[in-house]
Amino acid sequence: METAAEDASAEEALRRRPDAGVLTGVCAGLGRYTGTDPVLWRVAFCLTGLAGTVGVLLYVGAWLAMRDAAGGPAMAEQLLNRRVPARAVPVLLASALAVATALSLVGGVSWGTLVLAAPLVLGLLTAHGRGVELQREFRSLPSLLRRHAPPPPAPEPEPAPAYYNPAQPWAQAPAGPIDLAVLGGGARPADPGAAEPENPEGPEGPGKPAEPCRPARKRRPQGVRLLAFAFWAAVATAGAFLLATGEFSLATLVGPQTGPLYLGSVAVIIGLALVVGAWAGDPRGLAAAGVLVAAVLVAAAATDLTGLRFGEAQWRPRTVAEAQRPFELTGGSAELDLTGLDLEPGAQVEVDARVAFGGVEVVVPPEALVRVHGTSAFGEIRVDEAMRSGPRLDVRETLAPASEGDDGRAPVLDVTLSSYVGDLEVRREKA
Repeated sequence: METAAEDASAEEALRRRPDAGVLTGVCAGLGRYTGTDPVLWRVAFCLTGLAGTVGVLLYVGAWLAMRDAAGGPAMAEQLLNRRVPARAVPVLLASALAVATALSLVGGVSWGTLVLAAPLVLGLLTAHGRGVELQREFRSLPSLLRRHAPPPPAPEPEPAPAYYNPAQPWAQAPAGPIDLAVLGGGARPADPGAAEPENPEGPEGPGKPAEPCRPARKRRPQGVRLLAFAFWAAVATAGAFLLATGEFSLATLVGPQTGPLYLGSVAVIIGLALVVGAWAGDPRGLAAAGVLVAAVLVAAAATDLTGLRFGEAQWRPRTVAEAQRPFELTGGSAELDLTGLDLEPGAQVEVDARVAFGGVEVVVPPEALVRVHGTSAFGEIRVDEAMRSGPRLDVRETLAPASEGDDGRAPVLDVTLSSYVGDLEVRREKA
């Protein structure tokens, strides 16, 4: 059973460190308390955040249960009006992650189960390797939560330093520490042209100058670089995925179907290499690689990376079937020429073009009735001579045919354009 001194030491170690953190200092505080790199905690929260925002909820829970840098009561302690022991915080995080992993198994094993289970297993293995008795910690959680000790009081602000003024009597001196350097005249700055003082009683004997104090060199990690092993393990895993699926394409590794599963496996490999690097080997570069893989994993889960297109595009459909397929460009400029379409009198053709960031120019034949619907989060939409610009644009315009057909029935083109940020333009074919 821990003593009161050990409890106080643990509570002092488990605090949010905003000065060393990225957002609120939660990961920096957990890293200092557990003796691990805060980057590992950030990667774990990011990975678990992909599975139904579990990581976001865990991060908020840790923020509520951890005290600030000055040792003031945590938000949870103020709400519950009781003390939350520091030992209970990592155990609560592990228990919540275990429950989320178990719930993800409902309906079968998915990539979300792997994303949740990987940090849980790696964390438990790391704790066990550092001598933590996991069974004792989990068994003590109910007793820790049943404690009714009051929360710690808010720390009192330290008195501002007071400096002695020779013209002010001591009886009127303000409260607080006194700067004795002012009383003694302070240390004068060394004259650049003056000779160095001698050390009469130094280790070299009388009259020998004192040696300058040199900063200690930081010892570099020794051992084999684990980043190379992680890289080749990721390559071997990629080969296994390609053979298992039978599709030798980039979509297998970063596509929406199997991409998250493969990238999650690479993240597990990097995590295992980091665990091994805590005892042996050189773990340099693994943290940066883990953050990069986590970012690609988030992007692969949010969108289809294989469908991204950048640059310049020119679309010239010749048939109605070609014109009705979606024309998409992620970033860049595009030109959609509809003047080569073989349009029958009275025919109605729907055309859809989308450029997320950039611009698209649509050229329509003069004999067609063109109905334009353009939307843009921010940019400019020009339909013949009409033009609108600004945010949240939603434009609907109709261009009458320049000439009637032989039977008086003009073909109809329904053109739908969309963009996040860009310029959209629809114009007639120039004579």
